[in-house]
Amino acid sequence: MVDWHDPGVISKCTTGFVDVTHISLGLYGWIYLQSLQVESALLRRQLPFRWPLISYLVGRIFLLVSLMLSAVLFGPFALHLDCDAALKFLAFSGNVAIACASTNLVIVSWSIWRNHRPVCLLLAFVTLGHWFTLTFDSWGSQVSSSWGSCGYLEVNPMYSAVAATYTLIFDFFLLKITILGLWRSSSSFSLRTVLYNHGIIYFFIVFLASFIPLIFSWLNLNYVMNIFFICPASCVMTIASSRALNPMIRTNMPLVQPRTPVVALPELGKESARVMTAESPEPSPVV
Repeated sequence: MVDWHDPGVISKCTTGFVDVTHISLGLYGWIYLQSLQVESALLRRQLPFRWPLISYLVGRIFLLVSLMLSAVLFGPFALHLDCDAALKFLAFSGNVAIACASTNLVIVSWSIWRNHRPVCLLLAFVTLGHWFTLTFDSWGSQVSSSWGSCGYLEVNPMYSAVAATYTLIFDFFLLKITILGLWRSSSSFSLRTVLYNHGIIYFFIVFLASFIPLIFSWLNLNYVMNIFFICPASCVMTIASSRALNPMIRTNMPLVQPRTPVVALPELGKESARVMTAESPEPSPVV
């Protein structure tokens, strides 16, 4: 039987956590650089700023910052930082990235149910609850000192488990209500069309990515294993939710298109706009 609180075991877990963090930073950094079309279009004023972009941009930036900060805190320059403030901000930024990932899915669901006020009010209520839960989880994190290093972040296992459970249930709720909304809005319901053209496959990915952090939060093996899989899970959730929201950002149109022609925004990287109708295919999503 493994003693998860043994210093030797914790040291090995810490080494593995550092490796996972560096791998996550490398992969997400590469994907982030490959998917700067939205940010580039905003800077060049080819894409007007709209409210769905808030969670999209904030989530991507905060995740990148949290991964970079994690790498720095386990590096040789950590002792030159205000470790207490840096670790607390790390807990906050990581939870903001997770909250923004779910909020991206909320925006997609909202666009489908936009004409049903009770559903929109329910989405707003559960979204506020999700943000409150993750913020409370950040406040419950404690910084513990460690000789020769910047210290470590010790999360409250109960708060962390509750936040992970809420996230899992919330993502499953968004998956179900989005499929239901697409089914109600489409006369010819095609599973393949829903999964690929409307991005529901990304809802599945976000939902599945939140499983492993939930399991280890409830197991409460040690303070390292409690957060071991949060970095890779956050990366997967942010990437998938950004892809789900991308069609709305590119076209300024709801996912369930009306029957009348709609003038779309210019494609990213092009100067001319084009007219899209309900029968024309949607542009392929960009990371």
